[in-house]
Amino acid sequence: MRGANLTATSEHRVFDGICVSPGIGIGRAFAYDKQAPVITRQRVAPHLVRKEIERFRNILHQAGDEIRRIRRWVASEQGEELAQIFDAQLAMLEDPSILARTEGLIREKYYSAERAYAEELEKVKEAFGSIENEYLRARVSDIADIENQVLMRLAGGEVKALDSLRANTIVLAHDLLPSEMVRLERRRIKGVVLDAGGAASHAAIIARSLQLPTVVGTGDCSQQVADGDLVVVDGNEGQVHLRPDALGERRYRARRQRQLRRERDLERRRNLPAVTQDGQEITLMANVDVQTEVQMALDNGASGVGMYRTEFLYLNYRLPSEEEQFKVYSALVESLAPHPVVIRTMDLGGDKLSHVLEVQPEANPFLGWRGIRICLDTPDLFKTQLRALLRAGAHGEAQILLPMISSLNELRRIRVLVEEAKDELRAAGQPFAEHCKLGIMVEVPSVALMADHFAGEVDFFSLGTNDLTQYALAVDRGMSKVAWLYDPFHPAVLRLIKMVADSGQRTNTPVSICGEMAGDPLATTLLLGLGLNCLSLSPGLIPEVKEVIRAIHAEKAREIANECLAMDTGTEVREHLGDAVGEYVPFWRQRYH
Repeated sequence: MRGANLTATSEHRVFDGICVSPGIGIGRAFAYDKQAPVITRQRVAPHLVRKEIERFRNILHQAGDEIRRIRRWVASEQGEELAQIFDAQLAMLEDPSILARTEGLIREKYYSAERAYAEELEKVKEAFGSIENEYLRARVSDIADIENQVLMRLAGGEVKALDSLRANTIVLAHDLLPSEMVRLERRRIKGVVLDAGGAASHAAIIARSLQLPTVVGTGDCSQQVADGDLVVVDGNEGQVHLRPDALGERRYRARRQRQLRRERDLERRRNLPAVTQDGQEITLMANVDVQTEVQMALDNGASGVGMYRTEFLYLNYRLPSEEEQFKVYSALVESLAPHPVVIRTMDLGGDKLSHVLEVQPEANPFLGWRGIRICLDTPDLFKTQLRALLRAGAHGEAQILLPMISSLNELRRIRVLVEEAKDELRAAGQPFAEHCKLGIMVEVPSVALMADHFAGEVDFFSLGTNDLTQYALAVDRGMSKVAWLYDPFHPAVLRLIKMVADSGQRTNTPVSICGEMAGDPLATTLLLGLGLNCLSLSPGLIPEVKEVIRAIHAEKAREIANECLAMDTGTEVREHLGDAVGEYVPFWRQRYH
């Protein structure tokens, strides 16, 4: 750490970054400057090789003990999913190929243990860092964490931790390792700013779990601040203000106070039912990534989990076992019983699994080998997850959600695999949910158009409007040149949603929506008017969406939706909704205009 940064000045600076955890944090800077391990011993005498290898193995054992200790603490304080970050680290720490190559350098070239291990890990970091996929590049931080744990011990240094910080502190650093992030004290820390990183990094995932306003990817922000400088972290807009003037500080403090008042106001009404003015009940459920979000969801009035994403378990150094998955799923299901938990099977592109599966390069991954297509081509991998899900169903109301379905042939093949998984569990004497509900994501237009046919073979539909919009409009929203064409309010997308909602009513098949659109208060009236009565959204967005629901009449919502369906563009739809909603939702003008 540093007491003052020589490059810092007294001028107001604004840094743009990536908002990975929302909220506004105001506090004094703590510039965290980690000292990298210094390798002074380059070689050892030939007769000391055996002793050097023994020293190396002892240090690895110490580092492993420390990682296990952190894992136990994280599991008890923050949940099993986050704890699995450290399972991946242990797998890398104990990787026999890395250890064999390291010991080979000690034996053959007489390298010191620290030099040999540093060289081997550098090769691994380069391999991961060169991967185009953001998720796998983000795993470099895990390797750096292990490197820090081992090399500091080998070099005789101290493994530093972020603790004993003052109240109202903003932590700024180039990057924070997972073992450092989990030690941040939520009571004292008001925000985090990182020069590096992205939305897929473990630091970002942990920040969201801790509900710390966080902005990453700011360039050299941490190098432009001195300890004690006033800092504003705007996790809503992805901006960091260093040394704002008195007027700027007052404005941000006022914004934060308005936000806090709004949150307190919503808090007082959180237990009120999501019922329209004319008595139509709407079910609000939560989308969650980690179990630590469950309590926030329940506190905000969620009636269960409408989508639990399992991808987090697959973005590690190795594939998760059945037991590891069962432990996570069953804990989630038990914590929410008797509420339902809809668990989506692994939904990743092949590029994100290239470290564990043989993957061919694809010109267009969004239309290629991903989601359920990977599962059908790797039935053993898929059945491992299915067995874990079915076993978890014996502990509560677990439901299985299948992503990226495009044809009935796929669905029928999956049902065969589900029955095979059940047979395997019966043979093993494992208890499981015999009648676990099976639903599909509606995110490919072919499913929306054939909804009546699918309805006879599934227990429920879940509209994934993010991908449905992308596929319906032929737009890659991650490509900046065409991102402006991506619009879930496009009348064509609305008609697809209406088709599925109508099909659900005709066939008595439950329909929910779990895309980002479900959490947009501007869309709430529209979705209800299109015939949806179950929305699944991020836990923090539930209160405002509920406010809109409680302010409207269902009949008026249907009238507004029909008007929107007749419009030509998404822009017209948005403008019409803004005007209509502003008439009856009290907070709308203040919040959105």
